[in-house]
Amino acid sequence: MAANTTVLESRTYVEEVLSHLPIARTTDYTKGQIIYGRNTLAKNIHLLVAGKVEISQISEDGSEVLLEVIRPDEFFGESSIIDNRQRCERSRAIENSVLMTWSVSEVEGIAMKQPRMAMAFLRILAQRNAEFCRRIESFATDTIERRLARALIRFSERLGSREEDGAVAMMLLTHGMLGRYVGTSREIITHHMTRLRKQGYIRYSRKGIRLYSDALKAAFAIGTDASADTSS
Repeated sequence: MAANTTVLESRTYVEEVLSHLPIARTTDYTKGQIIYGRNTLAKNIHLLVAGKVEISQISEDGSEVLLEVIRPDEFFGESSIIDNRQRCERSRAIENSVLMTWSVSEVEGIAMKQPRMAMAFLRILAQRNAEFCRRIESFATDTIERRLARALIRFSERLGSREEDGAVAMMLLTHGMLGRYVGTSREIITHHMTRLRKQGYIRYSRKGIRLYSDALKAAFAIGTDASADTSS
């Protein structure tokens, strides 16, 4: 229930922001295409109209941490608000995607005149920040297997749809992608995913993942407060 409530709140905030923004041009991106990154810094605020986009942080040594998978009707690119040439955030289309885009100056100008829009946008960012704080806590206290369980549950709530047998069907999350999200190697993720599959919590193929999220929550004692979807 907590996850569903937060999803509804998030959609309300997005709708409030969109009610004040003008209809903007859309741009198509093919699967694997970089939207912004180290060589093309974020300069705009984007709304994902269709597809999926991953947001990652790239460190100086080239290692990468997956921050979020953006789904349709979510904003991203807020790092463009900060005038910092050293930021190393990267966004990449993981499916063929369609984006609607506004310049930072355009959004700032409207926000100055429309405080309700500014507050709604701040709430979106606050929700995203709260999720990052929960992930930091999990990195400090949870085992890799438990972090993986949390990640799978969260992605199932954000990206999945429940089927008649109680499983949640969602897009394929590669072991490399999960490793970048959990903070470990692809090989270790493969080891734990194999264990979860043998225990009956998950099924996966090249077409997607089917997760028995309720059973996984019970097995790892993960409550709805810990796995709630807090992103816009």
